[in-house]
Amino acid sequence: MDVKKNIGREELVAILKSVSANKIDSGQAADFLDFVINAMHFYPDEDYLSRPADDIFFNIYGLFNFARNTAGKESATQARVKAFNPQPEVDGWGSPNTIIYINQRDMPFLVDSLRMALNRRGLNIFTLQSNPVWVVRDASGQLTASHNTYIDGAQREAFINIEVDVHREAELGELQRDLLSVLDDVETAVDDFDPMRQRVGELIEELASTAAHVPEITESLEFLRWIYNGYFTFLGSAEFDVVEGSSEMYLREQTESRLGLLNKYGGDTREEAIQKLSPGVVALYQGDDILTFTKSSRRSRVHRDVYSDYLVIKRFNDQQEPIGEVRFLGLYTSQFYSYSPRRIPILREKVKWVIDNCGFEKSSHDGKTLLSILDFHPRDELFHLSREELGDTAIGIWQIQERRVIKVFKHADPFDKFVSCIVYLPRESFNTTARIKIQQAIGVELDAEESEFTTQFLPESVLVRIYLVYQLRSKKYLQVECEKLESVVAHITRNWCDGFTDEALVYWGEQDGRALGRQFQRAFPAAYRELYTPLEAISDVLLIDELDSAGDLGIAFNQLNGEDNNYLQLKLFHWDSPLELSDMIPMLENLGFRVVVEHPYLIKPDAGNQIWLQDFRLSFSLDIDVDVSAVQGSFKDALRVVWQGEAENDSFNRLVIGARLDWRSVAMLRLYARYLKQLGIAYSQEFIADTLAGHLDITRNLVALFKSYFDPRYAGEKSRSDRLAGLVKKILQALDEVENISEDIVLRGYLEVVEATLRTNFFQTFEDGSSKPYISVKLQSKDISLAPRPRPEYEIFVYSPRVEGVHLRGGKVARGGLRWSDRLEDYRTEVLGLVKAQQVKNAVIVPTGAKGGFVAKQASMAAGREAWLQEGISSYMLYIQALLDISDNLIEGEVVAPSDVVRRDGDDAYLVVAADKGTATFSDIANEISAANNFWLGDAFASGGGNGYDHKAMGITARGAWVAVQRHFREINRDIQREDFTVIGIGDMGGDVFGNGMLLSEHIQLVAAFNHLHIFVDPAPNAATTFVERKRLFETPRTTWDDFDKSLLSSGGAVYSRSAKSLTLTPQIKARFNIEKDQVSPTELMSALLKSQVDLIWNGGIGTYVKSSGENNAEVGDRANDGLRVNGKELRCKVFGEGGNLGVTQRGRIEFCLNGGLCNTDFIDNAAGVDCSDHEVNIKILLNKEVMADRLSMAERNEFLASMTDSVADLVLHNNARQTQAISLAMHRSDQQHAEYQRFMVWLEDSGRLDRELEFLPTDDQLNERINRSQPIWTRPELSVLVCYAKVMLKETLLEADLLSDPWLVKSVDNAFPPELIAGYADAVADHQLRQEIAATQLANDMVDRVGFTFFFRQMESTGATASDIVRAYTISLHILEVEKLWQSIETNQSNLPASTQLELLHILMRLVRRATRWLLRNRRQNLNCVDLIESMTEPMQVVLRQLPELHEQEWINLWNGEKAQLVDLGVEEPLSSTLAAADSMFISVGTVALALRLQRPVELVARLAFKLGEDLSLDWFMAQIVGLQPQNRWQDLARESYVDDLESQRRQLTGCLLEGHESEDIEQLFDHWQVQQAQLIARWKSMVVELRRGAVPDFAMVSVALRELLDLVQSSMDAARS
Repeated sequence: MDVKKNIGREELVAILKSVSANKIDSGQAADFLDFVINAMHFYPDEDYLSRPADDIFFNIYGLFNFARNTAGKESATQARVKAFNPQPEVDGWGSPNTIIYINQRDMPFLVDSLRMALNRRGLNIFTLQSNPVWVVRDASGQLTASHNTYIDGAQREAFINIEVDVHREAELGELQRDLLSVLDDVETAVDDFDPMRQRVGELIEELASTAAHVPEITESLEFLRWIYNGYFTFLGSAEFDVVEGSSEMYLREQTESRLGLLNKYGGDTREEAIQKLSPGVVALYQGDDILTFTKSSRRSRVHRDVYSDYLVIKRFNDQQEPIGEVRFLGLYTSQFYSYSPRRIPILREKVKWVIDNCGFEKSSHDGKTLLSILDFHPRDELFHLSREELGDTAIGIWQIQERRVIKVFKHADPFDKFVSCIVYLPRESFNTTARIKIQQAIGVELDAEESEFTTQFLPESVLVRIYLVYQLRSKKYLQVECEKLESVVAHITRNWCDGFTDEALVYWGEQDGRALGRQFQRAFPAAYRELYTPLEAISDVLLIDELDSAGDLGIAFNQLNGEDNNYLQLKLFHWDSPLELSDMIPMLENLGFRVVVEHPYLIKPDAGNQIWLQDFRLSFSLDIDVDVSAVQGSFKDALRVVWQGEAENDSFNRLVIGARLDWRSVAMLRLYARYLKQLGIAYSQEFIADTLAGHLDITRNLVALFKSYFDPRYAGEKSRSDRLAGLVKKILQALDEVENISEDIVLRGYLEVVEATLRTNFFQTFEDGSSKPYISVKLQSKDISLAPRPRPEYEIFVYSPRVEGVHLRGGKVARGGLRWSDRLEDYRTEVLGLVKAQQVKNAVIVPTGAKGGFVAKQASMAAGREAWLQEGISSYMLYIQALLDISDNLIEGEVVAPSDVVRRDGDDAYLVVAADKGTATFSDIANEISAANNFWLGDAFASGGGNGYDHKAMGITARGAWVAVQRHFREINRDIQREDFTVIGIGDMGGDVFGNGMLLSEHIQLVAAFNHLHIFVDPAPNAATTFVERKRLFETPRTTWDDFDKSLLSSGGAVYSRSAKSLTLTPQIKARFNIEKDQVSPTELMSALLKSQVDLIWNGGIGTYVKSSGENNAEVGDRANDGLRVNGKELRCKVFGEGGNLGVTQRGRIEFCLNGGLCNTDFIDNAAGVDCSDHEVNIKILLNKEVMADRLSMAERNEFLASMTDSVADLVLHNNARQTQAISLAMHRSDQQHAEYQRFMVWLEDSGRLDRELEFLPTDDQLNERINRSQPIWTRPELSVLVCYAKVMLKETLLEADLLSDPWLVKSVDNAFPPELIAGYADAVADHQLRQEIAATQLANDMVDRVGFTFFFRQMESTGATASDIVRAYTISLHILEVEKLWQSIETNQSNLPASTQLELLHILMRLVRRATRWLLRNRRQNLNCVDLIESMTEPMQVVLRQLPELHEQEWINLWNGEKAQLVDLGVEEPLSSTLAAADSMFISVGTVALALRLQRPVELVARLAFKLGEDLSLDWFMAQIVGLQPQNRWQDLARESYVDDLESQRRQLTGCLLEGHESEDIEQLFDHWQVQQAQLIARWKSMVVELRRGAVPDFAMVSVALRELLDLVQSSMDAARS
């Protein structure tokens, strides 16, 4: 025994002993080690022992458990097989291979047969251990003991452990069944081996007495004794009887005689006439032979993978007449093939006969040579040949022994099943390729299907022998002479080089021909020369000559002669190295070809580069006839660009041949497939490609439709529209014939997106005429039914093999960031979610929302970070250029369309982008591309570049979000700028939003923070000292939380690494965050931090950390944070500030707020960033125009731009403050105005502007449920959405209004710019390219922020006015009532008031503006000229308002003093309290002033009379009752407004009728005269007022009746005045 092997086994046992001691209990370990010692007889090598010890243990322990447990085993002898892929969580270990355990009764042939079975499946076998052992089992079959020697009651079993290539789970069952079947074959053969061998013994005795004493009898019996003695492996047997028929003799099987595999698989139960059987059978029964030999047509599955041997033994009766036969199926043992035939019965007699009759002396050279030939002759041949045939063959071989000749000997077996050919050829003519060709060519000649070969280099001979055995399909072999086969072999092996030189001389002439002949005649390898003629090589040399570099590819594409149109040949030529088949075969398959065979040839010219030729035989997969001449050029172009990476390698490329399309048209179809995928179509790209390939006519027409729309050559044709209509009609008619619904959806989707396409750069080329390597299309998204909601107005889709991207836009003037996405499968879904947020975020700025995203498909971190980044930048540049390719430009104020772009939409020149995730430093790159394209926006194209506003340096995003945080705390009476408060942060001090945010108050107590690297925990921080340290980290580049000065941490504080498996918590941390465990994972700690009790969570990081309890993690779409994410109701912070995007899902925010938390949304909190960028863009547009006009240098521009940084920040923060205040105003009255909010939401939804479900807005049922549960009816996140939707809707509506014709509205443009800019460039501001958009944005924001998101809707609902009229009436109201001063006074001078009081004061102003606006719309709609009305009404209005107490009577003064006193009690200072207490009278004064102007009477006079009438008739009290009505539905709400308007109108009319026709200014006289005149009706009215005052709170019916009574009084007074 090899000492090393023994050491290896000892090491194995030691490993198993060591591991088992730790893995299993001691009792089981003892049984296991017993099993190992007794059963494991293999000797492991170093590779096996180098595996992890646990893996070795679990593998063998698994076999042990398998051996012990016989569950499911029907009998003790039944084989068991278990094939599985170990899983650590199930099996305790893993393996890269599939493991097979086998338990079988020990017997011969197991290992050989199993190895054969696995080899037949093409599997690599890594381990095959057979472990036979004596085992004892109990009655239930459980193993109780194992022994290496026999004991009583033991049985010998084999436990086999095999490792093979890994299988899929679905394949394991088939593998098990296959192995069980083989084991059953082995068991069947072994169990019947002795009976079959015994039957041979019986036949020997029987034949000795019954067979005729012919010469063959002795050798036949000796041969039977020879196989009986162990030289034949019996696999099966069957016996047949000769049965006498009426005219013929028949063979009939004795079915009960079957043994072994012939019993298992059945035999031939038919009766057949002997004369009709094969010649071998006939000869057996007609001649003296007792035995005959042949091969089975089936390969053996036991022991050896060869055709099994058949031995047929004839039987006789006592009269020596044939009575039947016994057939034995089996395999000769190895000695049969290694022994000299002179030692084997029957064969020795044949050899002796040949030697005796050859005519050579046995001792002579020729005699010895002939004997050597016979000794080396194939053994099977010796059986099948008669001695005469053997002699002729042997002499034939002897004759060529020393000659370099070709000779073929052909023989058939007696049963016409096989033909054998012995081919001799010179050694130098032999190689594997030649052998294969010879084998194939002879097979074709003989019409044979399967074959086996054996090659032998004969000792001391110049010849090689190939022994070929063919299984026959027909009797064609009878017609084939050996000479024919020799000519075939000769043709294959003939010399080729001289023929090439001759052809070169013919083609190139004497001089060049000889030179090229010398260069190439030996260049082609033998395999090539065997397949191709010299003339064909000349064509290949011509292609080789065209190669100029290693990057070139020579292509020859031809139809194969004599083959059908779909069977083709492709030759590829390449310098120096072969093309990788793993690359080329998929490439060709995707072009529609099945690679039948590939032959590589290395061509080595005498001079120059060596060339690799790869020769492919292809068959085309689609059911069409390939016209090579028609597709030759497009196919070569397509293959070349795919190989060069300029086009993708996928199954769309089948359309190059199938639909006869060029590769660019296929790329266009691929673009739309990628786009459909991004839209969420349910079908794979492969299915889409199959669909196009299955409907080639439709595919061609779709391409034709695209080209008809966008090919510039057709743009001006008159017939273009007819052609387009005709193509659409043809496509639709063809679609009606498509039966498969899925294919129909795909094809109609193509038609829809092609028709929704507005522009493309498809026809643009570079200066050299080459096509661009990318394609971009602009689509009208709202017209695409497959597009998920919300659908943007427009989008640009960019496609290339290198980059894909999308740019979604809410309108023509839209902006938003571009992100580098890592979501290749659904980046549009990611961008769509972002643009939805951007739409509402951009409510505060001029452009509507836009968002873009691209994926760098070839970027890989495996190449290194720098290479990854550079590929990302290159992809970004392609993406940007693709966007600009199809965007209009502005040159000298005129729109200029892009070249070679057919526009199906209007002018569209506003394309502005910004940085986003992954592109923070890319803005300068984008602006360089903009400049290179001479794009009108210049460096305003991408905000935040080198000459833009640095958001991080300004801290603008964080400051804007901090405004929102401050408001939240103010509303719970906390001043975070003056008192300490606790914070948990998401991010680090190096980040813009987080770092700036955590420096915005010196009272921050940052108790914890985390980012992707660390978890910072400071249980009881000192606000002052930690502020300084945070500032240091912020100002120091590339610092992390781990750089925090640990000495400044409070007791128990720590900085943990997120990469640690476990974190040990200090007692202080456990106590502060209410954590019970001593050790937690990083994920557990972060989750606990999020759920801890703090004042503020400040999100300045990337990721989604909070969802609702009704959402699952998959819906969130942020797998990286699935483990730590918490639900909104689990948050215990008071405020959640969203400086970063997507930190909380919208449903998570709502759940948080319903549980008492305070937050807005990310698009509200961090809107300052986008607002700042928009200011930058708008300022640059203005200043760039000045630069182009040479009124400003670029350096001066940049300096001026920088000087306005603080002013821009002030504008931005003012917008943020106003917007968050607007949400608070909406929230403050949300219970009272619930129905109004609900109506507004429904109106938006009904008008198609809002998808309630998409925005997670509450359903009517949910609102009712909140009311019933006494929950807040609305939450701030929900109102944030409605506020922004109101702004977007109003902004879009105002864009269509004539705003710039009114100087007062034009002033709104100035408000969008810093005062320094207005001072220096007022004219430029007035002439700004986007002045209409800016005006619409400013007015919409001001209206919504001041008077609420339902204001416009209510005015429209009440009056039916247009947006233009409403904004004019609103503007007039603000100015004539000087609301701006009052508003600022409340915001600034009254900042010490509680937030709720301040909001209540603002609501007083909102109600006043709403009433005044409605009054103007009802009474001045035909003349809402801001200039006229403001100039005429402002001064008289202020006269009235300044004298209100003097003009009113005592009752009003009493009411006024009471309301003023309430306001003063709330802390409202004078004179604001006096003004707000008179709000109702301020509204009444609008009509009063208008009346005075109409009557041209002193306003004081008119006001005094109006107020006196109000006093006398208790109209001010009545107005208060109307205002105090509580509407229960929309109609009551409208009725209340109508009552207010009616009361004001009747009061005004009454005042007017008393003054009209009376020049007197004596108010008392006019009043007294009226009282006398209308005494009866006045008394009736006053009586009703008394009754109303005495009764319950007035309701709508009572008010309606009272107003009717008042109307009678007014009408009567007016009639009297007219008479």
